[in-house]
Amino acid sequence: MDTELFVEVTIINISFLRGRKKSSLFKLSFGFYVGKEPWNFKILILMNTSLTSLKQYGSLIKFSHTLFALPFAGITFILAFLKTHGKSVWDWTILSILILLSMVFARSAAMGFNRIVDTDIDSQNDRTKKREIPAGKISKRSAILFVVLSSLGFFIASWFINPMTWRLSFPTLMILLGYSFSKRFTWLCHFILGFSIGLAPLATWVAIREEIVLEPILWTIGLAFNLAGFDILYALQDQDFDRKEGLYSIPAKFGRKNSLSIAIVSHVFCICFLFAAGIVSNLGPIFLIFLVATGYLLFQEHKIARASGENLLPAKFYQLHSYISLILFTGLLSDRIFYLAILDGKEYLK
Repeated sequence: MDTELFVEVTIINISFLRGRKKSSLFKLSFGFYVGKEPWNFKILILMNTSLTSLKQYGSLIKFSHTLFALPFAGITFILAFLKTHGKSVWDWTILSILILLSMVFARSAAMGFNRIVDTDIDSQNDRTKKREIPAGKISKRSAILFVVLSSLGFFIASWFINPMTWRLSFPTLMILLGYSFSKRFTWLCHFILGFSIGLAPLATWVAIREEIVLEPILWTIGLAFNLAGFDILYALQDQDFDRKEGLYSIPAKFGRKNSLSIAIVSHVFCICFLFAAGIVSNLGPIFLIFLVATGYLLFQEHKIARASGENLLPAKFYQLHSYISLILFTGLLSDRIFYLAILDGKEYLK
């Protein structure tokens, strides 16, 4: 019978002791099978990363929801790129990686912190009690370390970008973490959330241009109203629970009907600010077409929310919202490609 030897090499293994039991918190290793002949081996695992489970941590921070803000950061990245000269391809590559890392680290820290702060609340809510920390899939200690490491990663990435992003990284993270407490004292928590995540376009602009001007601010406000309206609709699912627990939200304070109206107003403001942002950014009719498509998706989103009644929102609701930022990014990219490649791009870059 043929036998094979499995070799595993551990690079990093962070563990902690709980009584006499050692629990692995983070393990990075690679392994391979070795056949009869020393030179005959096949790699089984190139890298095996275990933060209890990458899937569980991705679920903890709702990593898939990164699509809500990341394309908006891409919008201001392109706009800032077109106004910036003197950087090499290598400079842009490094800067792009640092911006992406800072966004991922910041969001991971914010969402992880939110889950830690809301553990007791989530454990009492039928909709959220199966989340990773209340369900015991991830320990609170592990989540705290995850937030600390994510915060450090954010600060380090910001430091490497430029001095302005380094200085602003501290108040930015405080805003992102501070949102987690807002539901305990104000029904404006939805707009605080929108502003927190909406900082992505402005932060991206600062990372490239080292300035705060009207153009990225308009994109940030547009995204903020977009996310606030979404969060109001999302909070309809917890209206009764929030009232029972004394938590603040627009649905808990104003009721379902008024909340739907407030969400509509928020999304109307979103379209208005995005339209203004398009004008300031010198975007043309191609972007306008995609903006109209965005308005249509928001309309469909509201139809789904109204039709769901007291039930949980269906998966299609979240899918639609993730498409919005992608459509806007595609619209901006298409607009700039058309006007820079087909028309007189040199005139635009003057």
